Amino acid sequence: MKRLFIAFKLSLDTEYIELAAALRRRTSYDSMTWVEQELHHCTLRFLGKTPDSQIAPLVEIMETVCASVAPFEMTINRLGLFGSRYAPKVLWLGFEEQPNFFSLYQDLESRLIACGFPANEGNFVPHLTLARIRMIQNKKRFTQLIEESQPLHRQKIAVSEIILFQSRLEKEGPIYIELAKCALRG
Repeated sequence: MKRLFIAFKLSLDTEYIELAAALRRRTSYDSMTWVEQELHHCTLRFLGKTPDSQIAPLVEIMETVCASVAPFEMTINRLGLFGSRYAPKVLWLGFEEQPNFFSLYQDLESRLIACGFPANEGNFVPHLTLARIRMIQNKKRFTQLIEESQPLHRQKIAVSEIILFQSRLEKEGPIYIELAKCALRG
């Protein structure tokens, strides 16, 4: 069994790297686990513990989906939180709506369900996780910091492939291993 997810990689530009660094400095007294830059990605689908026998069918699904979607761009445009303002769980960067992305997501989702994977629960929000939040000392101040830190800058991200990753959780943090890449070519 491997812990798997499907995503695309991305790199933040200087302005977003500086935004993340400033937030990290300004929340140093809080308990947050920051995602290292080399691990940045946007998850299309978390699959969880998956038998090795499912990897080949997953790659086939990814290839089929990628054959019908052309490369596209996503635009980072906001800072957000999952959880409530009283119990925030994840600090993230979000994207402008992109029809090609949602076509890719919906096609992938329906094929995964047909292959026996459980449906994704809740609303799907494409995002890049900046930090996982364990504890915030002053939630009101933290919420205000997020509101004040909303980016004015927009960064375009080229999406030309999706990747099947294995995630290994280690004491030092997660390790992501690329198992398969599929190019968008629709």
